[in-house]
Amino acid sequence: MVKTFLIIWGTSWLWLSLARKYSALGHTVHITGRDNPNIANLVYHHLDVTEDSQENVRNIEELISSFEWVNTLIYSAGYYQEWHIDNIDDSEIKKMLEIWLYVPILFVKKLKKNPLNPLKVILITSSSQYTAREYEPIYTTVKAWLGMFGKSLGLDMDIGKVCVFAPSGMKTPFWSEEKNTSEYLDPDWVADKIIEYSWWNFKYRYAQILRNPNSVKIIEETTLNNT
Repeated sequence: MVKTFLIIWGTSWLWLSLARKYSALGHTVHITGRDNPNIANLVYHHLDVTEDSQENVRNIEELISSFEWVNTLIYSAGYYQEWHIDNIDDSEIKKMLEIWLYVPILFVKKLKKNPLNPLKVILITSSSQYTAREYEPIYTTVKAWLGMFGKSLGLDMDIGKVCVFAPSGMKTPFWSEEKNTSEYLDPDWVADKIIEYSWWNFKYRYAQILRNPNSVKIIEETTLNNT
């Protein structure tokens, strides 16, 4: 069955790899971001998120109005902060909250509209979801929030399957040149694991994608019989 995927921030790294792989499986894949990667069979939509909530609402509503429905929403973002709390500008704090809290809420709320084909949600966090870090006070908080958002959505019988994946660091330009990423995860491998572990029969699943050794650890799972 051909399905429609919407991958937010799907123009680079892990998310672009997911888009390519789902497209290769014959699905219709829409991606959003600031820059068009100009890849055949992927439908690009410009979307930028700012600290302005009302502007974000307008942009998301305009984007969603172009769909009859979406079968699967994949949400993550390559947006990072690494400072002590007193060194983070207020505008940067607001943007982080918009990207990781408000915007995913808006997408799920506005896409949850097809009772004959309930929306499937895949949320990609990171190891920061479950690891406190001195220089990531807001980043770890919003990652943990996104994970809990997914768990709560998993209790909603009007939403389809919900997956939360928390991969460890990946080899991408996301990191500064000073960081040694030689042992980090390959984004293509992570994409393969996300596709594999979101395919099985369950209602909600939370899995960590680990390195050294590379593996997938299912932390929590519910089925339709025990939600």
